[in-house]
Amino acid sequence: MAASRITRREFAKAGAAATMAMGVLKPERVLGANERIRLGFLGVANRGGQLLDAFRPHADAEIAALCDVSRSTLDRAQQRVGGKAATFGDFRKLLDQKDLDAVVIATPDHWHALQTIAACNAGKDVY
Repeated sequence: MAASRITRREFAKAGAAATMAMGVLKPERVLGANERIRLGFLGVANRGGQLLDAFRPHADAEIAALCDVSRSTLDRAQQRVGGKAATFGDFRKLLDQKDLDAVVIATPDHWHALQTIAACNAGKDVY
């Protein structure tokens, strides 16, 4: 007995209809979602500073930790966030923080892969 064939278009339509019926596309109904995402920044100089400024105005994002190998750069970034964030010179110490949801990686390119893997292994989301 031959199985009936369904086209990709029919499959996509059925999947979209099921999703809509379940209300999955309503973000306000996501169970367990935090009201604020606690962020850690790895690298807060040039590009990291730009990203820091981009995230600061968002009320649903809290800049909770900063990391940079340059103490003076780290101190300037700490002042920009009102002195509220924990500071680290070693990215591994930042990743050990259990209360962080995600990290923003803005270090030199050759560090990105290692830090991304370490962040994922620590249970963090990565930008």
